[in-house]
Amino acid sequence: MHKRPFAPAEGVSNIELFYDLIFVYGINVVTTLCRNPQGGFLDVGMWLIYLFSFLVILQVWFFTTLLMNRYGDRSPFETAGLFANMFLLYFLANGVRLEWHETAHMFNLTWAAILLNLALQWLFKLRAYTNLDRTDRSIMLWTIVSLAIQAGLAVIAAFLPEHPSEVMSWVTLLFGMSVWGQSKLYREKPARFSHLAERCSLLTIIAFGEMVVGISSYMTGMSSAWYPVGVFLLTVGLFLIYIFEHDFMLDHDARTDGMRYTTISSWLVVVIGNLTLAFEYMPMEEVAFLPKSIYLSACLVLYLLTSFLLGIYNKPQYRYSRTYVVARLVACAFIILIGIGTSFDPGIGLACHVATVYTTLAHEVLLLRRRDKIEAMGSSLGITHEHAGEAQTSVEHTSS
Repeated sequence: MHKRPFAPAEGVSNIELFYDLIFVYGINVVTTLCRNPQGGFLDVGMWLIYLFSFLVILQVWFFTTLLMNRYGDRSPFETAGLFANMFLLYFLANGVRLEWHETAHMFNLTWAAILLNLALQWLFKLRAYTNLDRTDRSIMLWTIVSLAIQAGLAVIAAFLPEHPSEVMSWVTLLFGMSVWGQSKLYREKPARFSHLAERCSLLTIIAFGEMVVGISSYMTGMSSAWYPVGVFLLTVGLFLIYIFEHDFMLDHDARTDGMRYTTISSWLVVVIGNLTLAFEYMPMEEVAFLPKSIYLSACLVLYLLTSFLLGIYNKPQYRYSRTYVVARLVACAFIILIGIGTSFDPGIGLACHVATVYTTLAHEVLLLRRRDKIEAMGSSLGITHEHAGEAQTSVEHTSS
């Protein structure tokens, strides 16, 4: 093996962007599980299989993104590994079924193959680079062992009977979450946060793309044109909230391990997936209105809270203020009241949701502009971020 010094690749490569497109297919396949509601609403067992499959696909993306962020070098071996996992993800997605016993064998073995492929990528980099320090080697060894153990658990789950296989598959998934989330090794070295932010934003946009496809049912067979307009406006408003926060408020140069940011972003994608289902259920007459209205409201609240949590990584001048926190909580409370109190008229409920989302967006825009003015005044007077923040809090308190 030819040894060489490690030199991280800059930015997100086109191959990474191409690789992420496979998740369009994966998310679409997983979402189809719940497009035939049973008993008037979403069956709990069906939703758990949907959630499990969604999380497994997201975990593969998470592990790959971490590898590319930490030690991506765009080498031929790395590229071949990405393409191999891209191919395997087709089989993983095709193994998603409500009848778990029919495809559990293929699903878990494919999952194990993907994990072993990633472990091999880490091992190759560990052996190939000459300038890794002790922390780098510890991170790589920890990751290789974790991936190998998780792959072994997936293999065991593949050969168990139906119900034990389901339990073991969940154990395999939760093992991956707990091991990667609890390791302190990654915190010793900051990630390339701008790279993470770009990868997370692309996956989020992919999830929104699936939502746009999901609401297409509103465009046909509706007696009134204003309802499809309202649903489309609501989708656009949710998207604009994310893009506005990502483009203008997020600190793309933050020094952090990026684990929590990537985890929150992944959960946001899960929430968007559930929002897509909620939108698809709304025009279905065979689904009871009150449960699907509450489901939609719960997903909207989770979306606003999850995107709000990403504010931890905002630029110092755009981090949480009292007005910002209170406004987001009020918006969530109002959405809950809408879901419970507008069962008599779905049109009024939709209009209230649209108004709440766009009011939230407008409030964020106004806060950002106000903080920009205070920041500019502070810079001209030599005021630090901390004093500017105090001035902002005072202004917001006075205006409120």
